[in-house]
Amino acid sequence: MKATRTSRAAQVGLVRGCCLGLVLLAAIAIFAAVEGFRALADPNLGPSPGGTSHGSDVALIAAALAGAAGAQLIAGEHAVVTLSEQDLTVIVLARNPSPDRFRNPQVRIRDGLLVLSAQSSLGPFGVTPVARNQLIFSDPSGSPQITAQAVDYAVGQLGLPQWLGERLDPAPSTTINFARLFAANPILLTLSQALECVSVKPDGVHVGFHRPGSSADASRCG
Repeated sequence: MKATRTSRAAQVGLVRGCCLGLVLLAAIAIFAAVEGFRALADPNLGPSPGGTSHGSDVALIAAALAGAAGAQLIAGEHAVVTLSEQDLTVIVLARNPSPDRFRNPQVRIRDGLLVLSAQSSLGPFGVTPVARNQLIFSDPSGSPQITAQAVDYAVGQLGLPQWLGERLDPAPSTTINFARLFAANPILLTLSQALECVSVKPDGVHVGFHRPGSSADASRCG
């Protein structure tokens, strides 16, 4: 009798163990399905890149900025030019190091950040990698510069940890590269030695310069 009770208890324990395993597998499958759906979903970035276009390539944009900044510096000690979402998208498209992997890159301004997105593939599925970036102005050793730093990564609507997001390409510091933009025009390159500020506004990225010999004023970018 005792042996029978022991056998039944073992059977109940085995059934419970199997049921728990099935529940765990089902939970994992549901979690994977939900996360997969989020990764494949549209990231809801809003309208296409907008704003005033200063040219269809980097050289034209650089020339337009040089002209606008130069005219302002003739009239005063400071100048502020604006790069629109369209301009930034042209710059990123020209600097895309992996055009086969990341197609149709675009830049939008959302909540004070530059949102870089592109079309890519995950096996047979199409996905949209997204990197949100802040702009940092620094002046190491008297050489002012603007750099982009990613603060958040996602694929579709699925957020990624920083270590995994950093493996995404193109890197923001490479694609959103202001040094290369300034180098595309000799006048703008000279003016870039007198950079004084940068600010991300709803209408675009405001970049400020000051006349050589004048003091920099970081508030000029708003």
